[in-house]
Amino acid sequence: MQNKKPYYELYPSINCSGIILVDDVPVFKFLGKDTIDGLLDGSVPINHILLNSGKHRVTGKMYPRFGNKTLTENDGMSINFNVSNFDNWKGTKQKFLPEIKNPDAYFDKNNKITSKVNGLPYFEIGTEIEVELPFALDGWQNSIDLSKIKKEDLFQEAFRKFIEIHAIIKSHNAPMFLEISKEKEDLQTKAFYFDKQRKEEIRQSISNLFNENLKILPLNKQDLKIELWGYGKLVTLLRHDGTSAIQFKRDLKKGERNIEFDIKLHMRNKEKGLTII
Repeated sequence: MQNKKPYYELYPSINCSGIILVDDVPVFKFLGKDTIDGLLDGSVPINHILLNSGKHRVTGKMYPRFGNKTLTENDGMSINFNVSNFDNWKGTKQKFLPEIKNPDAYFDKNNKITSKVNGLPYFEIGTEIEVELPFALDGWQNSIDLSKIKKEDLFQEAFRKFIEIHAIIKSHNAPMFLEISKEKEDLQTKAFYFDKQRKEEIRQSISNLFNENLKILPLNKQDLKIELWGYGKLVTLLRHDGTSAIQFKRDLKKGERNIEFDIKLHMRNKEKGLTII
């Protein structure tokens, strides 16, 4: 393999409400009140979701902006696909697949601009990618199929775990949060070829965030819904607008977005229960 440390990333642009998923796992979201206007784009690394070489599914789900019931001709989504060598990220980056996007807007018979998504409550784009990685990670692919557990019981178990995580974050206990996130940290360390220095930098950035002593949104059961991802192997709790259940509050009047914690749980075995991955 010429590229000894391949670094795969997506570059989505979402001009509506939307979610980008890789193998049924969200990697990029633009949801809630933030979607009233504007767009969101950015680079999204995906090695830690791919887990191993082979074929993988990328899906983009378009929804109406907050407060709207349908998509409009101004709404859109695109996804670009890049790969580079981790040791020379900027100098080696190249596309490994053509861009995908929703159909372009056009002039209708009345000479008005419209599009195929106009008036729809939902639209989806997607493709299959094939990647080559120098590792095969033990993530959630071999974990218990949570879709076989009664939904009400799974919600209760997930909520208990989220209450535990929420209490740790609320107390700004960074060492404890890092400890319960160790399984996730180990997976990402292998997926992105982190050395000790880079690993420590990430740990320090988390500690710095906790040291800001930001307020956390309350966690009330009635404000939450359960979501299964990863073809039934992952579970999370979200707020009803689709944003993360656990969030640090920022000054929305200044245009700052809340800091959302991406908490995904899986269950390697029933004895160990749900853990962060």
